[in-house]
Amino acid sequence: EASVKKEDRYLLSEAFITAERILKHLRSHKDCERAEPLGSLRRMVATIGDVDIAVASNKPTEIIEHFKKFRDIGRVLDAGPRKSSALLKNGMRVDLLVQPTKAFGALLQHFTGSKNHNIHLRELALKKDMSVSDYGIKANGKLHEFKSEEDFYNFLKMDCPAPELREDTGEIEAAINGKLPKVVDIKDIRGDIHLHSNYPIEPSHDLGKNSFKEIVEKAQSLGYEYIGLSDHSPGYMTHAKDQIIGLISRRKEKIEQLNSSSKKIKVLNLLEIDILTNGHLSVPEEGLKLLDGSIAGIHSSHKQDKKLITKRLLAACESPYVTVISHPTGRLLNQRESYDANWQEVFEACKKTGTILEINAWPNRLDLPDVLVKEAVKMGIKLVINSDSHAISQMDNMRFGVAVARRGWATKTDVINTYPWEEFKMFFNL
Repeated sequence: EASVKKEDRYLLSEAFITAERILKHLRSHKDCERAEPLGSLRRMVATIGDVDIAVASNKPTEIIEHFKKFRDIGRVLDAGPRKSSALLKNGMRVDLLVQPTKAFGALLQHFTGSKNHNIHLRELALKKDMSVSDYGIKANGKLHEFKSEEDFYNFLKMDCPAPELREDTGEIEAAINGKLPKVVDIKDIRGDIHLHSNYPIEPSHDLGKNSFKEIVEKAQSLGYEYIGLSDHSPGYMTHAKDQIIGLISRRKEKIEQLNSSSKKIKVLNLLEIDILTNGHLSVPEEGLKLLDGSIAGIHSSHKQDKKLITKRLLAACESPYVTVISHPTGRLLNQRESYDANWQEVFEACKKTGTILEINAWPNRLDLPDVLVKEAVKMGIKLVINSDSHAISQMDNMRFGVAVARRGWATKTDVINTYPWEEFKMFFNL
């Protein structure tokens, strides 16, 4: 999937998928004991510069030779005894480091970063008369090697923070005090409620590619307990009020039929509706009453000033029909900056009204961004991670949304689509 390149940074999904192919190639070699991504890719940052990979092996020359045979390499830039760099045919640069298995933990720790995390760790070690490097930890004139990162961090008398947390934003203190959060995991996800189908609702924005049935089957293959069908609402510029209500009503019947025939998975009748420039919703109240809930998002006039944007978001939070705010900052990575809003005010409104904020896993959104996720979590605001899929293959993007939640220190309790159906449905007053 192509991305717009800006200062040679790629979308996380693009770098991730490329790295997965390289890792698979490296792991196929008999002398590769472990292969892992490094740097911003391992920390799952929203955009990535180049792809760095580490291999644990006691035969570095064989691994480097094997790496050079990877079919997507356009040109090998250099190949030393334990390092190699190459330029892929798609323009991405890959750097490979090989380290003996017994010292792999230190290499993995050092090159995962971030820079500030490592500086803080180095200062901590110095206070204990130790020094840390990518080879291990030197204490009392002896180099201690570590097979795993856990052993490396434990040697410094601290817990091992998840890679996504290593940004020097309090994780080191938390690791020392045994207070690291148990961040949410992809295995915890039980449903996805922002899914666009090809149902002919004559929407204001694009239709999805797949039928309700195909979406349900894909959700079952992912082991989900529930989904939300959230097509864009009917075009409010092109339809009269009674036409909009008619379209929503017919779709509701279709979803009810689906629910009565599908015993394995619960289907919520939702719509993604527009928060208009004046803060009103693009669906009349009679239409909203026919739904199990709605996801409201800003899809127009992103350049309005901070006050107006904030007002629109607050109006949506205050509507009794809005359950979730979708892609809350409106950013498109490498294309469009977030709009300006008073997030403190928005968070307070969510807290007061119980409105849920979405972490949208669409690769060029990843929105709510991790820094705001962290603030929302601190305030006790509930989040939902959705794929915003317009085709069933895109439901696999969920993992990128989970990565954002992890970077924002969100636990299972913070994310409502980790809840079993019986608890989850209460957020929709069902």
